Amino acid sequence: MSNPRTTSLLLPRILLCLGVAMGALSIWDTLSHTWDPAFNAPRLPLGPTHTNYHAFREFTLSVGVVMALLYGVFLPAGKRTRPVWVVMCVVALSYYGGWWLPGPLFGLHVPNQVAMIDHLFATFLCLTGIGLAWPCFSDGNAVRED
Repeated sequence: MSNPRTTSLLLPRILLCLGVAMGALSIWDTLSHTWDPAFNAPRLPLGPTHTNYHAFREFTLSVGVVMALLYGVFLPAGKRTRPVWVVMCVVALSYYGGWWLPGPLFGLHVPNQVAMIDHLFATFLCLTGIGLAWPCFSDGNAVRED
């Protein structure tokens, strides 16, 4: 007989994986700015390729975020604790907040409708998957602090 904590994670895992797959398009696009001379900032005092450096840095940070989210949702039942879930939420909200907050804060938006739809679906799928995973992360498995 299967463990209910494991089977109930099926939908959250599928949603998170689909969201990561959708977001991979954006992550790849960010990486491509690393070697794109059109992404240079010729008048930037720090150097014209500093923006390319930041594109690569954002790529590696994005890979780290999605790996941390996938790690958390695929942990064995005995290691899925509420603090792990909270860290997943903080990581996800920070990451996807970076996709959406520049609009209202600075008037900065994605370059086209395809990117907007991609970001919308990736954000919705990942955050919904994480939210639905909540019952599968228990306080009972937390490590005791002495």
